[in-house]
Amino acid sequence: MSNESSLSLLTECGATLSGHAPQRPWPVFPSVKTASESDSWPEGMQAIADLIVASHFPMAIVWGPELRLFYNDAYADLLGDKHPAALGQPFPLVRPELWPRLQPYILDALAGQPVRFENALTDFYRNGLLERRYFSASITPVRHDGQIIGAYFVLSDCTSRVLAEQRHAFHLKLSETLRGLVDAVHVMEAASSLTGEYLGVGRVGYGEVDAAGRMVSVDRDWTDGSIASLAGESRELDGFGPAIIDGLRAGRTLRLDDIALDQRAAPYAAGYASICARALISVPLIEEGRLAAIFYLHEQRARHWTDQEVALAEDVARHTREVVRRARVEESLRDEKRVLEMVNRTGQALASTLDLDTLLQAITDAGTELAGARFGGFFYNARDEQGDRLRLYTLSGALREEFERLGEPRTTAMFRPTFEGKATVRSDDVTRDPRYADLGPVQLAKAGMPAGHLAVRSFLAVPVISRSGEMLGGLLFGHPEPGMFTERTERIVAAVAIQAAIAMDNARLYEVAQKSAQERDALLQSERAARVQAERLSHTKDEFLAMLAHELRNPLAPISSSASLLSMQFKDEPRIRQTSTIISRQVRHMSRLIDDLLDVSRVTRGLVKLKLGVVDFRDIVSGALDQARPLIDEKAHEVALALPPLPVYVRGDQTRLVQSVTNVLNNAAKYTQKGGRIALALESQDGRMRLTISDNGSGMPAELLPNVFDLFTQGARTLARSQGGLGLGLTLVKRLVELHQGEVGAHSDGVGLGSSFTLALPCVDAAPDTGGAGAAPATEGGQLDRPLRLVLVDDNADAVDSLSQLLNVQGYRTAVEYDARSALRRARADRPDAMLVDIGLPDIDGYHLAEQLRAMPETRDTVLVAITGYGQARDRERAIEAGFAHHLVKPVDMTALVRVLESVEATAARAQAPSAAA
Repeated sequence: MSNESSLSLLTECGATLSGHAPQRPWPVFPSVKTASESDSWPEGMQAIADLIVASHFPMAIVWGPELRLFYNDAYADLLGDKHPAALGQPFPLVRPELWPRLQPYILDALAGQPVRFENALTDFYRNGLLERRYFSASITPVRHDGQIIGAYFVLSDCTSRVLAEQRHAFHLKLSETLRGLVDAVHVMEAASSLTGEYLGVGRVGYGEVDAAGRMVSVDRDWTDGSIASLAGESRELDGFGPAIIDGLRAGRTLRLDDIALDQRAAPYAAGYASICARALISVPLIEEGRLAAIFYLHEQRARHWTDQEVALAEDVARHTREVVRRARVEESLRDEKRVLEMVNRTGQALASTLDLDTLLQAITDAGTELAGARFGGFFYNARDEQGDRLRLYTLSGALREEFERLGEPRTTAMFRPTFEGKATVRSDDVTRDPRYADLGPVQLAKAGMPAGHLAVRSFLAVPVISRSGEMLGGLLFGHPEPGMFTERTERIVAAVAIQAAIAMDNARLYEVAQKSAQERDALLQSERAARVQAERLSHTKDEFLAMLAHELRNPLAPISSSASLLSMQFKDEPRIRQTSTIISRQVRHMSRLIDDLLDVSRVTRGLVKLKLGVVDFRDIVSGALDQARPLIDEKAHEVALALPPLPVYVRGDQTRLVQSVTNVLNNAAKYTQKGGRIALALESQDGRMRLTISDNGSGMPAELLPNVFDLFTQGARTLARSQGGLGLGLTLVKRLVELHQGEVGAHSDGVGLGSSFTLALPCVDAAPDTGGAGAAPATEGGQLDRPLRLVLVDDNADAVDSLSQLLNVQGYRTAVEYDARSALRRARADRPDAMLVDIGLPDIDGYHLAEQLRAMPETRDTVLVAITGYGQARDRERAIEAGFAHHLVKPVDMTALVRVLESVEATAARAQAPSAAA
């Protein structure tokens, strides 16, 4: 309809507007039938009408006692389906929803006072739907013959600008609010409430979708009080319409202004009615290719959702989901830290006592806390006249009387796998577990727990088996809520069970060890090694590997020093020399395992920095053979080596490449029977080299081949674990070769048919640099006419005392201190040539001690050597920054230490030469 034609619908009016003086005469204008007759209007009114009609802004006039409405096309668009019937109708009837707010302004204008307002939020109906917009407006009086006959509206829709400003402020507030929250539930609550209040929505929340994609569950949500909360409820997704749910699964945001008018949703109106929703926005959150959650906005009545509101909901959903994901990761890390601290405390308890009661109580308490169980107990497999039976040994979280009311566990279908040592038993709900019926009469099983029984729904039982394979008992854990124990819980508690078995074994061994000093030393070393092995096997997290490696270095230091001391002092005693050799070899083996652990941690976290250069891969193979030669010779293997006559150049880190080939060779030697055959063949073709290492050893089953390079993957083992290792070597090979842009492969025809491994790398054309002339010869020094003075500082008495004895035997004069403050006093008094300092001291750490020693005049020239279990690159850098000249990792390589001390002795000899000459 044109602007001009709207004039023809104006009617004459003569009624009186409420609130105005009835005695004032209102002018009456004749109605106009066509636009051509508009010149019959008074000249002033004709000018206003022409202005309104020509304007692109929404404009209108209300006039006469009834405030009859005249407007242009721009204003007609705001009326929607009320146009054209609204023309000439009283404004209060056309806009009843706006009249209460606008009446004061219109009355002011009719009284001669122009009115203006900016950015006013306006809720109005258009086409039957509620809309929210922001307007700036001016309302001015309309005069005729000196009298005010109406009011003139000029509107400006500023919704986009205001919403943009508000969205910006909203996002700032949202980010600031969420930044301070660490709990995922609180994050979702805060985001829902801020969104609901900002958009004026009845209900906002998050629904989590189960792994099967069939149910959506709401933990908590926000409402404005006009609509019920859905917290704690679960619904089937298909109840809201398959077409709609398919769209959400495809990642498309759903916008429904009126469910009754949407052909996809209308047939499922009952589902929407059950949640009191008439209009809604649902934003799907897709994770790993599946619908994981829904961010929803619900209204009880029809509502026109704007594009800006939909965009805001999508922004909030994704922003909040990222914050929630980060909060859950941080929560998981906190949980991992708690687990590691508990395991560490358990290990400390194992290290501090061999009393069986104390150890098993600590194990039971730790297992109960780590499993998240309400109560737990350890049942001991004691023998009586009737044979095997179980008795409660330790418990946690419940009174002993409550456990004793349960009676002794019987070898029913529920308990049999555990107490026969065959398997762990885990049940999310024992009252619904078919095995539970065997615990008592069927009717009791159906009704729940027997009277007086501890409330148990979640159940976990783990066998405790000694290193010899003997069934010692079982750890049992319970919780009154279902589904509390997971596979991760099972793995953690299995590690606790290993510690329980070790504790019981060690207690028995300790009793025997008291009979002779020699046996006691051997058993203590076995207990330490077994405990370290259990700690290694109980955790797979990269961060924990690095920490565990540090913890393992400390006990190896005194063992290594003591073995060297025995070898030197009893070199003519064959049995003692043989025992010392065995200990030293095992220490070196454990050191290699620790290095592997650290390497795996560094590689998987991307911390390994390669020192790249051009190397001949033939030299890599030769170097690896030299390193693997002791194991190969020990097992009397035959080695067949096929190398090309010309160099095979690659660009790589020589140390890491030698390590990779050595690991494969050690693997071949280890899993090949004594007197076996190992073949190495290096070839180069089409710009790539390939090294094949094959053996005629134990081979691998087909199901192991796809995972042979995965972390901790190993073939079948006997209980004796005769092959040793942690399943780290091949993982390191794969990661290191991939860092060199290469690849690895494995093949075996089956068990007993040998294995072959291949390493492939890109070749380069350039030859390695030959370097300059040989290094300058070492500067000759004089002979020191006194023993080198050393001060050893370490709070580990075993480690520092054994190292002191070893150095004394070698001719050094040593003094030992167990804390930093005593070391400062000793250094000030003795002015030693060198100090061997541990980093983890009880009062002042080694770094601060080094800084203080460097500041003292008496020790300014003393050479500081860090001897510590912290061996990562950043630890070495920090030691050098603190003033240490050298950094050695426990257990100390005596060759390296002696080399350092010889350098110190040479420096001291040169320093004494001038004074001797004088």
